[in-house]
Amino acid sequence: MGYSGQLLSKQDYYARKGIEQGSKSLPSGLSQTLDSYETQLQAEAQRLVASDRGDFASRQATRIESLGSINDSLSRTPAQCVALLDDSPLSVTVSHTREQQRPVLVRLREDQLMREAELKAFRALNRITERASYPESPALPYLWLVPIILFETVCNAVFYENAQGLLGGAVVAFAVSFVNLGIAFGLGVAFRYKNLSAPHKKATGWVALVLASVVAIYFNAIFSAYRSEYQLLTDPSDIVEAGEAFKRAMSVAGQVFIGHLPSNDFMSFILFFIGLLLSLLAFCKGYNSDDRYPRHSKHDRLFMQASRAYDDAMEQVRLKVTEEIQRRLNGMASAKAPLDQGGPRLDQLRNSLSVDINALKESLNQLQRDFALVLDTYRQQNVSVRPVPPPDYFAQTPDLIQPYLSVDVSEFHSDLDKVEQRLNAHRSTYLSQLNEVMRDLDNEGRAQQGPAMTAFAADITQEAQRNIDASKLTMPVSATFGAHA
Repeated sequence: MGYSGQLLSKQDYYARKGIEQGSKSLPSGLSQTLDSYETQLQAEAQRLVASDRGDFASRQATRIESLGSINDSLSRTPAQCVALLDDSPLSVTVSHTREQQRPVLVRLREDQLMREAELKAFRALNRITERASYPESPALPYLWLVPIILFETVCNAVFYENAQGLLGGAVVAFAVSFVNLGIAFGLGVAFRYKNLSAPHKKATGWVALVLASVVAIYFNAIFSAYRSEYQLLTDPSDIVEAGEAFKRAMSVAGQVFIGHLPSNDFMSFILFFIGLLLSLLAFCKGYNSDDRYPRHSKHDRLFMQASRAYDDAMEQVRLKVTEEIQRRLNGMASAKAPLDQGGPRLDQLRNSLSVDINALKESLNQLQRDFALVLDTYRQQNVSVRPVPPPDYFAQTPDLIQPYLSVDVSEFHSDLDKVEQRLNAHRSTYLSQLNEVMRDLDNEGRAQQGPAMTAFAADITQEAQRNIDASKLTMPVSATFGAHA
């Protein structure tokens, strides 16, 4: 409770006031009521008594509210338990959930099986035993061309410098670099066809290698010869004059195949070999831009996309099944909570009431003792100095707590007993059933998430296979033999 010796802290104050009043022969010896200081002390004590009693009343109101909450919860328990116990079997609900997703899953599984068959067929036809290796983004390999082209552009800009400075040759240098490296990269991509089994595709790959070698040598010879011609132009911005210079470079570039460089200029010689090295680098980048078996990455990407789509859809079904199982378990746990927790909560209310009543009485008794002590101190000090006898009422101490010691909680105890009886009745009726159903639900949930889900996935695969078979037209036997012949 709230009282903690506040009256004792004012004992000295009232002792001084007793001396002051006694020296004035106050209160009068004929007085029959408390003087002003005694009245003040009594008012302070009564305020503390009222505070303690109000504190107890507040705690009791909280207990009454808690008891009402428990009773309301128990009132809903029968309907809640009956609904849960009469719910349709978990297998039926889960099966309905799965069947709703069956058409989507079958379609996705068909696509996955077809993509897998295409991938396996491609690997078998080309004797591929390794996994496809390719960049995550198809555009990523082409980005490697950018720094190579920029590097060759910067180098060539120096070689093609003219009266207009570096900027004038930069445009020509960029065009030269783009054509040279772009063709080398593309032929590097085509060279991968040598890894396929079909003879004509192998031939395509090796032809790409030969063509890449010829083109790299010829183009770089042209660019080297054009560099010499470009330096002689009087007006590099004149398209006609630049075109004539390029024709002359083309006419002498072919000499490189008979061992003669098209230009004796040292800078053109360096330009030729730098271009060859960068062409080789672009060719290698093109060869490694994707899996070394052309179209292998495409088949693998399509299969992986189909697999992810099917797995994601199947995972959604698993989540819905898990949510349904968890919903039922949570419902059971919610229905059981009042039955499991009601007893301890009622005991706590009963015990806390007893503790609070005892605490209230102890606090009030202590307050009465302290009031009597302080009042007696005031009177003794008054008597010790007064020249006349004190009033007769000094021999009496008012009783402040007697009206507050009696606490009627019989109604609360009666209500608590009624709630406890209802709790026991519900426990005997529903608790064992709920425990049994929860145990069965837990076992059934594991079965539905494990073997039943595996069987469902197998059934989806079988249905998808049947649909694939039904969609394929069977060729006549004669046509089949004719094709083999």
